Parts: sequence; C-alpha cells; structure tokens
Amino acid sequence: MKKFMETSRRSGMLGGVVFATMLCATLGLMLGPSRGQNPSPDDWKVDPLRGPVDLGLTDPSLVGAIDVHLHVDPDAPGTGGTIRALDVFDAAKIAISRGMRGFVFKTHQDAGSAGEAYMVRKHVAPSFEIFGRMASNYATGGINVAALEHYTQIKGGWGRIFEMPTRDSITATTRPGSMDPANLVKTRPWMLMMPSETPPYIAVSRNGELLPEVKHLIGVMAKIRTVDSNGRMVLATGHATPEEHLLLAREGRQQGLNVLLTHPGDIPQLPEAARLGAFVELNASGIYKTEAGRAAAAALVRKIGAEHIIVGTDCGQTSNVYPTDCLALAARGMRAHGVTQRELDLMYKVNPAKLLGLPPLEETVVSSTIGGRVASSVRSISPFGERVGVRGPDLARDPAPSPGALRAPTSPLRFSGWSFPEMEVDCWEFITR
Repeated sequence: MKKFMETSRRSGMLGGVVFATMLCATLGLMLGPSRGQNPSPDDWKVDPLRGPVDLGLTDPSLVGAIDVHLHVDPDAPGTGGTIRALDVFDAAKIAISRGMRGFVFKTHQDAGSAGEAYMVRKHVAPSFEIFGRMASNYATGGINVAALEHYTQIKGGWGRIFEMPTRDSITATTRPGSMDPANLVKTRPWMLMMPSETPPYIAVSRNGELLPEVKHLIGVMAKIRTVDSNGRMVLATGHATPEEHLLLAREGRQQGLNVLLTHPGDIPQLPEAARLGAFVELNASGIYKTEAGRAAAAALVRKIGAEHIIVGTDCGQTSNVYPTDCLALAARGMRAHGVTQRELDLMYKVNPAKLLGLPPLEETVVSSTIGGRVASSVRSISPFGERVGVRGPDLARDPAPSPGALRAPTSPLRFSGWSFPEMEVDCWEFITR
C-alpha cells in the first residue's frame, strides 16, 4: 500500500509538471515569442491610427529607474497637435509593473503635473516616486516667480522641477518659417491670438548674460521649499540655446540648485556644464528608433561620462512607444554599442535620484535555496512593499525554486511569479506550487 501511494504521488507530481509544461507551451504559441527579450526590428513602430500599445518589454535597467521626462494625460496636445497616448494613472501602473522607482510628469503649459503626482501617490502607490515638472511659457506667465511659488505649494509638494521656456523659447523662432501663420497654427496657435506687440519668444538672456528677472527667479528657487514634503526645487534649462544652457547651469549651481540641461544635444558647452555639476538629459525617444541615434548616445556617454547624464524618455505621446518600452529599447541599443550596465544604472537610476534629492536605491543580494542549489538575484523594494527581481535564476545552472521562494509583482501577460528573461509568460511558480 505504501509503495502504491508513493508511486501515485510521484505520478501525480509528474503529471502536474507535464500539464504545466504543456500549458506554458500552449500559451507561448498563443502569445508568440517573447517580445520582452527578443524584440523584432519593428518593435518601436507605432500605428498612427491606433497609437502605441504596451509591448511589455523588460530590461534590468528599468528596475529602480526614474524617468525624468514623461508626457501623459491630462495635458493639452503637444507640438503639431500630438496627443498623449495614456494617462498618468495608467503610466504609473505600467511603470510599477516593470519595477520602476518613479517618473516625472512634464507639462509645458500648466502647473497640473504637481497635483497629478499627489493623486497618483494617494490612489495608486504612496511610495512610487512621481513628481511634476512645469515650464515657463506664455501660458504660465513666462519668467514668473508667482508661478514658481504656486507650483511649490500645491498639496503634497510633489512639483519638483521648474523649467525655463520650452515651447515659447527663442529656439521656437529660429527655424525658417517658424513664425509664419501656417506654421504657428500647428505649433503655437496662441501666438496668433496674442496682441501684435507680443514678443515672439520669452527671453532668458541678452548680450551673453542672463536677464535680471531670470537670476532673481533662480535665487528664489534656491530658497523656496515645497509644501508638505519640504523638497528642494530643481532647475531645468528648457529649450535654450547652447550658450543659455551653460549660463543657466552656472547660475543654478552657484545658487546651490541641482540643474538639468533639457535635452541639449551634443553641444560644445557640455563638458563645462558637467564640470559645474549639472546633469545632461539624454532622451530615449531619440535613441531607440535608429542606429544613428543609438550610436550617438553611446558616443555621448564616452565623451562626458555616464556620471553626468540622466536618461529621460520624452515619450508618452501617440507618436512614440510607451515610456517603459522606450527605456528598454534605448538601454538595449546603447548596450549594443558598448555602454555597460553600470553606466546604464547611473543614467537610469542613480543620477535621477540625486537630481531629485532622493536617497540611493536600496539593493539587496538575496540567496534562495533552489532544490538544494542556490540562485542569487539583485532585488529592490517596489512601491507595494514587494521585491522586484533584476535577474532571475539561471535555470541551466539552478533547477526548480522551492514553492514561493521567489516572488515579484506580476506584469501584463505573466502569472504571479518570477519573470524569466527567456519567457514572456512565467509558469515556473505554477509548476512548483
């Protein structure tokens, strides 16, 4: 009888493994190969009639990352009428599912991002590090201390980055035809409604010097603290000229502010700005689409060093992939050009935290016994208090984990359990439960 029961138990376990394996294979056929780890060359292409969908891409660089430049709803359309593809709540949920630490919601024309950050922290995940970022355009009063004070006092105090002019900067007027009515109706329609004597742009400097009102604003920014959270503000340089990027970086650093050069490109002033201690924003939206973009990003890392660079997506619009997918594709593209994981971690995780005044990301090496063998994985705390794995066990070396030994928040198209690099659907925990 005992032998019969032992045989039956073994048969039952074998049957469970076979059934689970068949289930995984069936789901794999249904869902296709893992786009999360083996993306096709067309992964980034977006149907203009439908907009992007969540590709579910993953990468070690996402776990603990903070995207400092995200465009989501609620917001007005961007340049050319480009609308946002998802709202801030959905963006937060997707980011959390990939193990991200937070992001910064940028608005060009209003102060609403601070309030939205408060709502996400209250209703989605209190410890998800979401902040707001607003710019000094005509809609917000230009170079305006009152707008700065208001932004810092919105409940929660999560408005954290205050930016110089973007859509109404001098660079919005320098391209041939930029001030033609036919162009303005697509890019800056409010200019057609303004009094005729309105300047075509909001000035930041004159004759190689910052305007007095800009210096005054930066001085106030250095002293003010956000309500409730008592945070220090960050100065972003906006869509400035190369010379203005450096002028703003120098003034901001002299006043003791953390400074972010807004996607300046590879300008001659970068080494000096980096020497001053400013961070250079490198947008993933300009990296992931082309080989030239990937190569240029890697060259910039070699030129000024990853310790001076922050990768933000500038994604969230219908013309781009989702921000999490954008980060994953950009990381892979730079890695293919020799950028190391350590450099990616600096640009995706360490430097954004420094910019925003956050403590270093907690990382713990966890060893879990797996069928008598050990699998190590670097893990970090998610906003829900769960642990998110950067790297799962190597199944070729370490067989079955014990039931419930490794757990992580689920992602779309995944069962609850560890997310293995080679699978879009993770069935391991199902087998061992």
